[in-house]
Amino acid sequence: MTKPFTIVIGILALGALIVNIYMNPKVSHLFGKEINDWLYRAFWLLIVGVCVYNYIYIEQNTLKNRPKSKLKSKI
Repeated sequence: MTKPFTIVIGILALGALIVNIYMNPKVSHLFGKEINDWLYRAFWLLIVGVCVYNYIYIEQNTLKNRPKSKLKSKI
């Protein structure tokens, strides 16, 4: 996934998590099925965690692949 796509998905998942905590329903709906409120929150928390991990992974790889010739010419 690309960095902007990861950020957007992470923000949307965090928003769904915050809204669910704020509204505090007894039962939540995920993929058309009723599930426990805490399972719904765990699902969205997992999505947020995957997005944060993916963002960090992408950021580290872009730093590794940056050309070193630009850095040496400035020194």
